Amino acid sequence: MGAHDWQATKERRVLLAGAGLLTALGVEVLLVALGFETIPSRQLLAAFGLTIGVVALLVVILRMGWDRALPWDRHFLYVPLSAAALLLNLYAYLAPSLRFVLLMAWFGSMAFMVGLAGAAGLLAMGGLMAAGYLIVGYALNRRGEPVSMLFEGVVAAAFMIINGYSAVVFEGFRRERAERRVLRQKLAEMAITDVLTGLYNRRHFEEILKAEIARIRRYGGHGTLVMIDVDFLKPYNDTLGHLAGDAGLRELAAVLRSHLRVSDVLARYGGDEFALIMINTPKRGAFEAVERLRELVESHPFRGAEVLPSGRLTVSAGIAGYPEDGMDYEELVRKADEALYEAKHQGRNRVQSSIR
Repeated sequence: MGAHDWQATKERRVLLAGAGLLTALGVEVLLVALGFETIPSRQLLAAFGLTIGVVALLVVILRMGWDRALPWDRHFLYVPLSAAALLLNLYAYLAPSLRFVLLMAWFGSMAFMVGLAGAAGLLAMGGLMAAGYLIVGYALNRRGEPVSMLFEGVVAAAFMIINGYSAVVFEGFRRERAERRVLRQKLAEMAITDVLTGLYNRRHFEEILKAEIARIRRYGGHGTLVMIDVDFLKPYNDTLGHLAGDAGLRELAAVLRSHLRVSDVLARYGGDEFALIMINTPKRGAFEAVERLRELVESHPFRGAEVLPSGRLTVSAGIAGYPEDGMDYEELVRKADEALYEAKHQGRNRVQSSIR
């Protein structure tokens, strides 16, 4: 879900909660009309105005993005729920006969917390509601209403026991949601990552290169495609085994990646071949950078490299630039492959630019 969609979801939650609060007030108006409660019109109007004002303020906070300044309330749950708890207790003070119903109505608000709040958050919000309920009971008692604080305390305790049970269940939902989020992230990474080297895989590399070509075709600029191949990897595997060959490829990938810019895109193209996109880099500048990479690889002390013909693990590279060598994906890859073949043909351990 994008940031805009998530903000819209939070706003819908606030509006839905506001509709629920106004419905509770509507019930109080109905009780007054039926003669079950006596609430002055001024107090009812004040309660309606306060409710609408609070909901409007919460919506403004979301519209202005001020909720992002609340790292402790990342899902924007606790601020709206705290406001809801205070308003529900205000309604209970206005209509004492509804205070038990309004207390139980709190459990409806828990639907907004499923998968987002854990045990601590649920208990904190439930505790706020229970504390407000007891304060209302005390205020009603002082006002002369037939309210037993002992009974109110038992009700609040039972309410918190139910909240405690709910907290355990909600914590399970929260953990399950977090685990699913981590799993989705891992699956997304696996879809674009080469398992052996941790670099991008060929499919994702092709998508990036095609997007980069489209960007340059539209806005102009330069870029370079580099195909890199390990020299004589077969003797390395035959002598030391494929596990050692895999370890060598991982180490080579780490060496290459550690000496590239953040903007460069390195991928394992297949087997012992790597591909590199050097964004906003003309072919001449890329040649110098890749030549430095080749020298770094040649001087790196790869374990077991003494079994290779040259006694060192080396690479050859072919370079094609865009737009000068073409603006078609297949053509660029073909030009870079031809340059790589020429580097191999001329003795390996060298960098070769494509020739138009």
